Parts: sequence; C-alpha cells; structure tokens
Amino acid sequence: MIIRFFKLTKLPQLIVSFLLSIGIMLILKTDEFSFDIFYSSILLIFIFLLSIFIISKNSILKNNQYTTLGLIIFSGFIYKTQLNSFTILSYLTLLLSIRKIYSLKTPKKTNKKLFDIGFWISLSTILNPVNFIFLATIFFGIYAFYKLDLKTILQFFAGYISTLLIAILFTSLSSNFSFNFVYLVDTLDSLILEFHKCYECPNLAFPQILFPSISLLVFLLYLFKYFGNNLHERLKNSFLLIFYLNSILMIFIIEDYTIFLFFPFLVTLIRIISHLRRSLFFELVIVLAILLNSFSF
Repeated sequence: MIIRFFKLTKLPQLIVSFLLSIGIMLILKTDEFSFDIFYSSILLIFIFLLSIFIISKNSILKNNQYTTLGLIIFSGFIYKTQLNSFTILSYLTLLLSIRKIYSLKTPKKTNKKLFDIGFWISLSTILNPVNFIFLATIFFGIYAFYKLDLKTILQFFAGYISTLLIAILFTSLSSNFSFNFVYLVDTLDSLILEFHKCYECPNLAFPQILFPSISLLVFLLYLFKYFGNNLHERLKNSFLLIFYLNSILMIFIIEDYTIFLFFPFLVTLIRIISHLRRSLFFELVIVLAILLNSFSF
C-alpha cells in the first residue's frame, strides 16, 4: 500500500516526492509558468528539506519518511494558490529561526542560538513585514525550550537589530532602494492597510479554503489524540499550536498564505499517519487527497 512505501527513511521516497511535486506544479501552472513560479518551487523544496532536518534533529518521528508523503499532498494545494517568491523566502528564513528554537533544548551555545533566532526572524520580517505576527510564536518557543528573561530578550534583540543594521548598510549602497526611516514609515502604512483587510470579508473561494480546512481537521485530530501526556511534551505541542494559529491568521492578511501552514501541517500529519497507518479508511483518505491534486479547480 502507498503508506508502506513511505515507512522508512530512504532516498527513493525523496526522489519520488520531488518529482511528483514538480510534476504537480507543471500540471497546475502550465498556462502561467514563469521564472518566479519555478523559483518558488525550488524554495518549497528547500523548505521541505529544512522541515525534515528540524523534525529528525528533534526526534519527531525521525525514523520514517512520511514527511515525503506530506510534501506530495501539500504541493497540489499550494500550486492552486498565487505564488510569491518573496513570501516563500520569508517563510524559509522564519523556519531557520524555528530550527534554532528547537535546538535550545540542548544547553550548548545558547547565546549564539538566541542571536541567530533574532537574526533570522528579523530577515524574515524584512522580506515580508507582516511576519512580525510570528513574534508571539518566537517568544513562546524560547520560553518553552529555554527560558524568557531580560538577558534572553536582549540577546534576541541583538540579533534582530544587527540584521536591520546590515540591511541599512547594504541598501544604502544602492541608488534604487534605501532602507531608512522613510522606508519604515511607508512599510508601516502599507502594513496598516493590510490589517484593514481583516475588517472586510476575505475572498475565500473553494481552492483557497480547501487546504486550510483540511489542515484544521488534521490539527484538531492531533490536538485531541496526540497532544502529549507530560508537561514537556505539552509545552512543545503548545509551541506548535501557537505557530499554527499564527499561520491561520495570515489568511486574513495576505492572499498567498498557504505556505505558512506547511510546517505545522507536516508535523501533525506524519504523527497521525504513524499511528493510523494500518487503517484502511485513513489510507484511502490519503490516496483521495493525492488524487485531488490532479484537478486544477
């Protein structure tokens, strides 16, 4: 059966997943194919590889390759939405910050890790200013995996501010763009306009609402069945829950929000698959989800 194919961590599953993901992109984006779409697809692959690294490095089902099945399911849905390479790149840098948060559970080089967390989330907000919403996730993650005090916050902001200073220095060398006070004011104005959309009814057509609905059902099943039996496990899952809620919030702010659901969807999906892989009904649901990717509705 299809789930058994993805049971062990082997190179063939990765190759099959990459090829199917690119194949889905070519099917769904044939009429509007562009370099930006291709570049976004490459970034998605990097996000997937980074997600595998985070999952395996932190002992979250590291002995199976169900994550590759998650990529196949996710690809069909993200390619049905508008792709923005800057938004996807901002998510990649956000995940680099998340990776450092997970690494805080080992008390080695914590000062450098906190600096790196601030550095990557700052770069993420420069690429996509609305990502500052994930500061709630970042601070809760630091609290859950390490501690949150004044020294920790200062170390975080040292990394955050350093990225801003590098951006100011780099862009000051360009005649076409300058990262200065005027740019910050303009960015703040545009951000306020984006938040103003929250008071209006978002355009949630069937393709846009389908994956968030599936993701929500998967996450609810995860919360009720596999949230954890001890405080440490519940703290880690609470961090994932806040990350997921921050991602859902993106629905009301930007149109190409789907990418932000990828990591929490991937973690929860593979946990459920690992428990229900012997269920014929669940396997049929997985096959149906993959088949849905073939339709460009």
